[in-house]
Amino acid sequence: MEKVKTKVDPKGFRKDIKPFFTQFVLSIPTNKKQPTPFIVVYEETILKVNTVDELLEYSDSTEILQIWPGKIRSDAFYFKVGDLRKHINGGK
Repeated sequence: MEKVKTKVDPKGFRKDIKPFFTQFVLSIPTNKKQPTPFIVVYEETILKVNTVDELLEYSDSTEILQIWPGKIRSDAFYFKVGDLRKHINGGK
């Protein structure tokens, strides 16, 4: 059987990631468990990752999904590891 790379269709996911990273993801120490896990799309496998440190072990092109829980509603975000790494490095 031929391996097929799993790909996320980002339609419907929020992509305004700067406030998401600053106010949610990076408001927790990078070695601490997140309130909601990262869903990692790695080749043909879907994985659950709990910390930013674990997430940064993947390549920049790895696609990530995460829910930002709210009081009234929750938002689903789509980004790539490279987006997070770039944000951590000050946009560089």
